[in-house]
Amino acid sequence: MKLHRIAWKSERTFVGNKWRFALLSSVLLVLFLSGCATPIGTRVVGVRQTYEQINLNAIKQDDYSHASALVLHRFFLEERFSEDPDGTIEILHDKASEDERRDLLYALSELTYLIADKARMSANKASSGTGPAHLQRAKRFYLASAVYAYYYLLGERGGELPGPYDRRFRVACDLYNTALSQALVLRKEGNKAQVGLQELPVGSIFLELRHDGFPYDLESFETFIPADGLSVYGLTVRDRRPGLGAPFVAVGKKTPDWPVVKSVPGTLFLRVEGDIRNLREGVQGRVELYSSYEKRAVAVNDQQVPLENDLAAQLAYGLNQPFFWDIGELQFLKGAVVKSGIYPVQPYSPGRIPVVFVHGTFSSPVWWAEMFNTLRSDPVLWDKYQFWFYLYDSGKQIVLSMREFRESLSRMVETLDPEGQDTALKEMVVVGHSQGGLLTKITAVETGDAIVRAATHKGLDELDLSEADRAMVERYLVYSPLPFVSRVVFISTPHRGSYLAGGWIRRMVKKIVSLPVDVVKQATSLVLTANKMGVTGFEETGSLPTSLDGMSPDNPGLLALAEIPLAPGITGHSIIAIDGDENPPDGKDGVVKYTSAHVDYVESEFIVRSGHSSQEHPLVIEEVRRILLEHLDSIGRLQ
Repeated sequence: MKLHRIAWKSERTFVGNKWRFALLSSVLLVLFLSGCATPIGTRVVGVRQTYEQINLNAIKQDDYSHASALVLHRFFLEERFSEDPDGTIEILHDKASEDERRDLLYALSELTYLIADKARMSANKASSGTGPAHLQRAKRFYLASAVYAYYYLLGERGGELPGPYDRRFRVACDLYNTALSQALVLRKEGNKAQVGLQELPVGSIFLELRHDGFPYDLESFETFIPADGLSVYGLTVRDRRPGLGAPFVAVGKKTPDWPVVKSVPGTLFLRVEGDIRNLREGVQGRVELYSSYEKRAVAVNDQQVPLENDLAAQLAYGLNQPFFWDIGELQFLKGAVVKSGIYPVQPYSPGRIPVVFVHGTFSSPVWWAEMFNTLRSDPVLWDKYQFWFYLYDSGKQIVLSMREFRESLSRMVETLDPEGQDTALKEMVVVGHSQGGLLTKITAVETGDAIVRAATHKGLDELDLSEADRAMVERYLVYSPLPFVSRVVFISTPHRGSYLAGGWIRRMVKKIVSLPVDVVKQATSLVLTANKMGVTGFEETGSLPTSLDGMSPDNPGLLALAEIPLAPGITGHSIIAIDGDENPPDGKDGVVKYTSAHVDYVESEFIVRSGHSSQEHPLVIEEVRRILLEHLDSIGRLQ
């Protein structure tokens, strides 16, 4: 029995020692494997994860940045914010009213934005009974975020203003813009910026609306849509200029006399008086609307603050209407469904050189959207040029379109500048694609009676014509250069005709094109006059010429025009598409051969590997940009 007890005690002692040894071994092993880990250190995680950590903010994620975390930690408010966000904002507000450190204003802007965002999401999920309350809470906190961001970025209290290299400066700009967009241009709430007395989480602001910089009747708009809420597709470049303000798209009301809804781009800027110490008693603020076409910056405390704008959002929104994409076909087959003429994208801007885009056959201005949007995004081109579009019914006889284009340009210039004071209008650049290139050329040549001779083998004075017939011939076949056209660009232009404009295609088009009465009358008069001049080919009843007749490789007038050089003082450029591996003089783009598009009297010729619709090709757009910059340099305006 005694021996048994001794044996049992020895076993227990052994077992206890064994567990103590195992515990000690485990601790030593952990220390060894951890490499003597310390409470503070680093881990290798990679650049992307580190970047995400450094750039965390309330706009990107449902959390606040390290800059705001530092402020909360400074006043031991991290846990308080998670449990009582409203009370925490009030505490921080009072701290910022006493404490001169500017980073408190940044933290207030970001934290109120985070609260607003959560309230907005709650409103989206809530029932109809509680949704409006959540929405009002979101608006109140969004507006507060914008006010605090304004004080942080531009307020006089808080010492030196933050610099552009400060990460908080960049985030604060986004907080101001996005919060302002959500607070004052909320799409769900209707249409126009909210003004009058607005309650804030702490204090209030009385907002006054100013729209002197937005030269439109506000009552003509149905709604104002924040550009921040629009995703843009179909355009390579989102033409958004950095600055302060909430970009918007002002959408017009539908009218019975116009098949599409008009829209214009603008920026909403909130100007706040006083500083954070005045908010509890209430401050004054101004909601200022500006046209993105006209206003680039606003003055705040003797400094120029650039305005944020988003021109691409408005362009894409406006073009998201089927009629725009059908109009080319309708204009070709049915005539002028929409009146032919010059359509500027923006209000006339004296001092900016017009660039006029002229579309081709079966087309319309929408096919210039990619080029226009990309060129406009260039700051130099945006500053020096204004962009116009010519719309016409591309199915009618080409000489009618040529004359109408020249007259439309002349009327536009005369209307805008009757006294001839704007020198920029006299440096106009015309860019034409396909048939539009032929219309472009007719603005830049001195034809004399070369076209008449090609068609009749006689000079104009040799023809036996009545006074009325002679006037018609001179009107449609004899041209002088327009005095305000300075440079022209031909893109995929059939100077010597298109090989698709002959034979059965031309006959088929004649059967399906339905020309309006006024066009039929003009075309009939031209045919009768042509027959008197000895020009044949249109004798069949109902066989009125279309634009394809004008672009036939057999058209002697077109071939004569191709050989006429540009008038002195006018510079030309050719952009020619070849769809394949051929090298000039071989190759074609599917509609026009290289030998038709090539002319000797241009300053430059650029070959692009593309099909006929080459105006959207990035290399073509880049070449047009080069030409426009060269144009500025040649007239001494590239500064």
